[in-house]
Amino acid sequence: MVSHLIRLRYRLTWNGLRRSVGATIGAIFSVLGYLYLIALAYLVAIVVAITPIDELSYANRGGVLVLAAALVLVVWIVGPIVSSASNPFTNPKNFLPFAIPNKQFISGVVLGGVVAPTGIGTFVLLFTGAVLWGWHPAAILAGVIATILGTLLCVMAMQVFVGLMTNVISKRAVRDALQLIVLVPLMLGGFVLFGAIETIQQFVDILPTIAMWVAFTPGGFLALPWFVAQGQWGLAGLHMVVMLVYLAVLVLAYEALLNRATRTAGTAGEQQREQAGLGLIGRTKTPMQAIWARALLYWFKDPRYSASLVIVGIFILFGVLETTVLDIDFLSSFIKILPALIAYMLAFSISADLSYDSTGFSLHITSGVRGIDDRLGRVLALLTWALPLVVVVTIAMTIGTGVPHQLAAWLGLSVGVLFVGTGLSAVLSARYIYPVPPPGTSVMASPEGGLGRTMLVQTLGMTAQILLSAPVIVLAIVAVVTDSQLWGIVTLLVGAVYGLGILWVGVRLGAKWYERSLPETYQSIVKVTALY
Repeated sequence: MVSHLIRLRYRLTWNGLRRSVGATIGAIFSVLGYLYLIALAYLVAIVVAITPIDELSYANRGGVLVLAAALVLVVWIVGPIVSSASNPFTNPKNFLPFAIPNKQFISGVVLGGVVAPTGIGTFVLLFTGAVLWGWHPAAILAGVIATILGTLLCVMAMQVFVGLMTNVISKRAVRDALQLIVLVPLMLGGFVLFGAIETIQQFVDILPTIAMWVAFTPGGFLALPWFVAQGQWGLAGLHMVVMLVYLAVLVLAYEALLNRATRTAGTAGEQQREQAGLGLIGRTKTPMQAIWARALLYWFKDPRYSASLVIVGIFILFGVLETTVLDIDFLSSFIKILPALIAYMLAFSISADLSYDSTGFSLHITSGVRGIDDRLGRVLALLTWALPLVVVVTIAMTIGTGVPHQLAAWLGLSVGVLFVGTGLSAVLSARYIYPVPPPGTSVMASPEGGLGRTMLVQTLGMTAQILLSAPVIVLAIVAVVTDSQLWGIVTLLVGAVYGLGILWVGVRLGAKWYERSLPETYQSIVKVTALY
């Protein structure tokens, strides 16, 4: 049975690649990228191994190694959330009809995960922990043992965590919230690094202390060769026992999840919602108002839209931290363009609004919605809250950075970028349909094909947005460099007037294209939806 499960894992992987040329190409590039990472890791490990101990101590080597191993475990755990992996092996309910005994099933899942491409790649990468120590036979042997144990821990931790997500946190809203929460440290990590770079030497000094605490957590599995290399045999023995206990606990936890899945199979897990009426949409009187109300609700109820709000919140949080706590000279200039960056991002966020409608767009076709009503409704839904937000953030930025006299220049830049980008998105969303997560799926879901089209449209669209905003950008640069309030007022006027002009032209062009190619647009939507 174990061998059957292992073969099944490889067969599913192969079938997934055969279904789409895009998926095969993506897998090839992913493998090449991972091979490059492994080659780089081994190059660094070999350089470290031949470095004398008095130049690079065992303490510093082990400190970096332990933290890197902990990062690998974190990637294994959060990876299925971020990538929305649909691996059937992560859901034990898929195997309930076959009545596989728990012992054989757990063995098959664990060994299948170890010999899977991701498991093999993880083992090869972690094996660098046996290379760092030069010619130290005991440390090398301990590194091999730690690598095997660490790979098993990664596979089991992922299975248990995804099992908890499946059986306990099964609501889509909770999953989407967790996915967005993962974005916070990823986006702030680079900024925090800039803040810590001035004290990097202090970080190196305390690195072994931090690693010592991490060593006895599940992510510290590569600390074993570190302890052995330093001759700390007592800590090495204790560490080995702790890691085995962690592995045993994960096996027991996974067995409990299997038993739970068996008991709850076929039971209803969700309660029926009471109908609360049409709300804001029910109070509209025209098609344009109805589209405005629906699109406005999307921003706060559809995770695919509200993800942009989370990212905006992260930017604002970083701005607050920089002006009140960090106070880094290098980042002060970035804070000043932050409102314009937020406006740029929000304006482009509706460049796929028809794609987000998915097959529900057929209602627009059958109800005869005019192009101008569709374009105006979606644009106004964004500007209803985005324009006040950009204005408030710009005012707060100028006050926080001590340049309130430049408010007109920065406000003209932000408002101009918002209007110009929104007008461009009104054309792009009607003209180009590209794959996006369909309704009801994860905000992080990715298609098996069409990635090239998505990247091409987004790259060209975002570049065009910068080019169209160039007049406002140039005036803002002149106003800020010369510190002239007159040029600032000119920037504000041009940003408002020119931006509104581009917005209106974009709405009109988008409306014409919308009405001219409705059947083709719907066919494109159906085609990209089928990629998921």
